[in-house]
Amino acid sequence: MKYLWSTVVIALCLTACSGLQPHEKIIHSQAQQVGLVEVKKSRFDAAFVAPSAAFAQYKKIIIRDLDLSQVTIIEPSSQGAFARPWSLSDEDKRYYQTRFAESAKKNLFTSGLFAPAATSAADTLVLSGKITEIAPHAVKDDFKSRPGLMDVYSKGFGRMTIVFELTDSVTQKSVMVATDEHDLGNMWELNNRVQNNLRIRLAFDYWLRSLEKELSAAAIH
Repeated sequence: MKYLWSTVVIALCLTACSGLQPHEKIIHSQAQQVGLVEVKKSRFDAAFVAPSAAFAQYKKIIIRDLDLSQVTIIEPSSQGAFARPWSLSDEDKRYYQTRFAESAKKNLFTSGLFAPAATSAADTLVLSGKITEIAPHAVKDDFKSRPGLMDVYSKGFGRMTIVFELTDSVTQKSVMVATDEHDLGNMWELNNRVQNNLRIRLAFDYWLRSLEKELSAAAIH
């Protein structure tokens, strides 16, 4: 009977996971390994929290730099004759990290939900963010892939996937993980550096605003 029950549990898990997107499957597997439970009706594609976490005890937060060390790039289906492989330059990375930090401070500090912290304490969380995938709709907006300053139009910038992790600053145990894939624009528009940077900033604002709401809800349950 014990063997039969284990088989049923595994089968149910496989069935539940079969309908998930790749980024959801990854976070689902990671959450199970550390004993996190799924957040129902999350604002993210998938979110998991530690069942014993007392979110109301956390009053401060340390924000880590956005991790861009392992980004998978899905090349656009439409490639021009001069297109080079799409990659993040050092300038791109600085821009993404700056926007992430600004959005985090605006939504987590200005809202009054948390105070900033620099050192570990019992009432302090650590926020880490990581971009795992970028799927642009057009060739890179640089002079090599777009000679002659050609105009390129696309339905938004493309898609980008982020992973959040919140850990207890003292124990370093994970109290929440979440992932979300976001469309950066859904209207046909000029695809250039100015417009793309706007879409990226709006994406980070959306993600950090959603995180603030998730944490506010967790603190009162």
